[in-house]
Amino acid sequence: MLGWTFNRGRSRRGMAQTVALYSVKGGVGKTAAAVNLAALSAAAGRRVLVWDLDPQSAASWYLQSEVGAERSVKKLLKPKGLAASVRPTIHNHLWVLPALPGQQAIEHHLADKKDAGYRLAKLIDPLAEQFEEIWIDAPPGLSLLADNVLRAADMVLVPMVPTHLSERTWFQLKRHLDERHIHPERLRAFLSLVDRRRRMHREFAERHRHDIPELLDSEIPYASVVEQMGEDQQPSVYREPRHPANQAYRALWDEIDSLFA
Repeated sequence: MLGWTFNRGRSRRGMAQTVALYSVKGGVGKTAAAVNLAALSAAAGRRVLVWDLDPQSAASWYLQSEVGAERSVKKLLKPKGLAASVRPTIHNHLWVLPALPGQQAIEHHLADKKDAGYRLAKLIDPLAEQFEEIWIDAPPGLSLLADNVLRAADMVLVPMVPTHLSERTWFQLKRHLDERHIHPERLRAFLSLVDRRRRMHREFAERHRHDIPELLDSEIPYASVVEQMGEDQQPSVYREPRHPANQAYRALWDEIDSLFA
């Protein structure tokens, strides 16, 4: 694993640490990881915000927060507009900035700005004064909004299902970051939806521990308890904290936390 560490309490903006969960493709356990990892930070007593930027709005659903009210994108993408949209959850120390209707309009608005690739980082600053950690459930795919998230985050976590397609997608992402001059040292990956009974999954994990230095040691297994988050509308780490899958989230959270010196 890389030796790079992240300074807790001294993010690039000097305030809250911002961690983005990102994947080029959907269906890899990204949103469940964002919500569960944020929930573990909140359980540790930190003031935590989950920002739902995925058009599927699953993070908002998991946290029992309705999709945000219809507002003009121009008003929303101002510091006071974002702050006014933050909602408390039923969980202590945990807030959510819910997904918005017509979220694609955000990208069109960003494209009209001179600082289009950096606009989101500026919008985070006022939120970072109110929270200790901001966890972003980023939109999937390669887009202007995704590039904004990748630039704004202090750490970018990429869930990888142990398949050859994920390997190919990973190296595509690294090339994309290089082309956009987005710092690769912020990037970390973890294995997601792992089924150790499958030989391909076992072999993938063993092989790429060496050739993907950004790959963290912790891995999240495929588990029905995580799938049930959609029905329960709460983080699985709260519902069944001793379940092996949720213990795996805890191990991943500990590993991520240790990277912040």
